[in-house]
Amino acid sequence: MIEAIASSHSLEVFTIMKRLVQSLSILGTTGLTLAIAIGNRPANALTFEFSQLEWIPGGGEVTGIFSGEDKNGDNIISFMNNEVSAYEMSFQGNSTFEDFIHNLDNLDTLEYVPDNPDMTRIISTDGTSSYANVLFANTGVISQGGVSITTDEPVSVNLREVPEPTSWIGLILFGLGLYCKRKITANFFH
Repeated sequence: MIEAIASSHSLEVFTIMKRLVQSLSILGTTGLTLAIAIGNRPANALTFEFSQLEWIPGGGEVTGIFSGEDKNGDNIISFMNNEVSAYEMSFQGNSTFEDFIHNLDNLDTLEYVPDNPDMTRIISTDGTSSYANVLFANTGVISQGGVSITTDEPVSVNLREVPEPTSWIGLILFGLGLYCKRKITANFFH
């Protein structure tokens, strides 16, 4: 009878361990599936840094950052299509104009074509100061108090890499599932 109980107990433990191993396999498979699904999704919002130099008269520099995502697949990140999620630009260093900063609340227009960054168009105003990069003319215009300064330097736009943590979650789950499955299988069945 003791042998029957021990045998029954061993079978029960074996069944529990088998279910645990299957669960870990499911965890690993789920993690891998999530990693693949997340990796194959369209890119999340990308972050770009931009600048424009050589303002005449008085010098100065425009620097800024914006984040956006081409949600409609037309290969343009457009503020008008609600594809710009963040924007900030600052103008500083001019000998005659006051420094100023604009944010997303001041943005009127932003169009960015990843395949042709020279086509970037940005217009923002806060009622006192305005910044515009004029499409096709490669001319920037800043206005304050009815006076304007210009540059014919095109806007320089560079992608700033931002890690996407969600894809790592799936990979970690997959790796953890495989590790645990291997450890439990090795310890229990050998």
